[in-house]
Order: sequence, then C-alpha cells, then structure tokens
Amino acid sequence: MYQKINNNNFIFTMNKYIDIGCIIFDIDGVLIDVTKSYNEAIKKTIQFVVGSLVKKDNLKDLVTDKLILKFRQTGGFNNDIDTSYAISLALLSQPELENSNLENFLIEVAEHADETGIDSVEKYIKKLISNKTSSNHSINIHKILDYLNYPGKIGDSIVSTVFDEFFYGQELFLKRYGIKSKYYFGKPFIENDRIVITDNTIRKIKERFDGKIAMVSGRSKIAAAYALENKFYLLNEKNSVFLEDEDRTYAKPNPYGLKKAIKKINTTNDILYCGDSVEDLIMARKAEEELNQNKFNKTKTNIVFCGIYGCSSNPHELINDFMEKKADIIIKSVNNLPHILNKVLYKYC
Repeated sequence: MYQKINNNNFIFTMNKYIDIGCIIFDIDGVLIDVTKSYNEAIKKTIQFVVGSLVKKDNLKDLVTDKLILKFRQTGGFNNDIDTSYAISLALLSQPELENSNLENFLIEVAEHADETGIDSVEKYIKKLISNKTSSNHSINIHKILDYLNYPGKIGDSIVSTVFDEFFYGQELFLKRYGIKSKYYFGKPFIENDRIVITDNTIRKIKERFDGKIAMVSGRSKIAAAYALENKFYLLNEKNSVFLEDEDRTYAKPNPYGLKKAIKKINTTNDILYCGDSVEDLIMARKAEEELNQNKFNKTKTNIVFCGIYGCSSNPHELINDFMEKKADIIIKSVNNLPHILNKVLYKYC
C-alpha cells in the first residue's frame, strides 16, 4: 500500500531490502518542465500540417494538454512527433466533422491507442474508414498517409521536419541535421524549456551516488545539452543514452536505453530510475525482467521506479496511473529526492 509522507509526496513501502547504488533520470517532465516547449511544438505542428491540407477553424483549441496527456498515458507515445502524427492523421481522416464532434473523436482515438503507439492509431483509423460505405475513403487514407510520410526522414516527412523546425529553431536545426529550415523561422520552442532540478539537488545526488548517475531520454544529446545548460555535464552525460539519436525502434518503452545506461554505469547494486510517464514505468519493468533473464547475472537486479508528477498537466490523473501500475515511489518534484533517499529508502526498505 502507499503511505503518505505529506500533502505532496507518496511512497510505496516495499517488503524487501533495497540497496540503491545508482540513479538514472528521464529528462522531460523530470529535470525539465516541457509544457511550454514540446507540448507547444506538438500543437503548432498539427496546426501547420493539418491546416495546410484542410480548412479547420480553431485547430489550436482542439489539441489540448489534456489530449496530449491521454496519448502519453497509453505507454506508446513517448515520442512527441508520434503524437503529432497520430493527431494529424485522426483530424485529416475526418474532414467532415465539426469541431465539437472532432474533440470527442480525438479523445476516442486516444482511448483506442495502446503501447504499440502509432500502429494502434493507424489500425483504428483504417478500421473506421473501412466501415464507411463510400469508396472515396479508402483512396483518401492512402493520400493522407503519403502526405504525412511518417515515420520519414527529416526533409522528407512534413510531420518530422515541421516539428523539429519548431522545436529546435534555425540554428540548432542546421546543427542537428545539416540542412536549413524551410517552414519555420521564429523563436525556437526549446527556449521555453524550464530547468526544474536545482544545483542543491544535483550536489546532494552526486554526493550520494559518487558519479553513478545517468540520463535516459527521448531527446537528442544536442537538445539535452542545450536545455540543461551547465547542469548537463554534472549529470554524467557519458553514462547517458539519448534515444532520438538511436534507431526509432529503441524508443521508450523499449528497455534498450535503460539497459545500455545500466551497463555503462556498471553497478551490482539496485537502480533508481526517475520518470514522469507510464512509458517510463513500463520500460523500467521490462528492463528489470530482461536483465534478470540473463543467465550470466549472478545477482538479481532490482529497478526501483520513482514516478514524478509535478510537471504534468493533470497531476492527479498521473498519480492514479502510477498507483494503478504500482510505481515504487511517487513524488511531486525531482527536488524531493534527497529527502526521500534519506528518510525512505533506508528506513522502510
């Protein structure tokens, strides 16, 4: 059961001894508040991509933080370009619907999405269209898919290209991909990132774990370094994994990134992973399962999952998700960690 420490912090008191030897962080929603960067990039990308093909009034009112959260809660949408694509596909597949009906339809699509991500959305949209009597719909879906061209390379896929131009801005986009922006020339949305973790928290974490620290993030290394500024190098980037720089098949909740970071850290103790989403929790459970299936491992690996909800657009719902899926620890902010480490992991575990 969960024990309430105070109004903002919860813990799960586990009936097993835990010897935490390293700590691994997600970045978005944990170290950085991205509600004004990634979420806004999703909204602007959808407005651009959908608005370029069909006339829809008030598109910005349809794509809300609540809707984005619903997709993330499925466990299959850690990649925000995937979310941009899924919502764009849904909107373009129903051009005849009025906005009031579209809002309900988008919620319906999110509710039918699952851990398989964009595959589940494509499957649902195609099923809806195949159930309609008009033969034009089958032609339209192919045209829509060709137009979106996702997943596709930067420069080829309008969704990927527009999203990253909005997020990175001209200078970082050129640095990241070696090509110039062609759709957006304004202020980069990455500049709206807000660092959450404090210098004091980093100091205490470094003292506690003596360099056995890492990050496993869906971001690119360039985006992580830019957003975290000088804190990036304090969090041991050499042990870290930046999944945007890897093949997309390794995206969360695939445990590849977490397992790779654990191998770099080279610890025989238990691992504390801090994330802000269902995908993070699923990834931690999968990584633990796969590491313990390795016959060469002499000791059992425990990955303790700490769910962080303070940057969520709907914190109460995220807390419920974490509790339902049995997160080991649930806290409001990464800056609560020193308190939790001192008073909880030793006292109760």
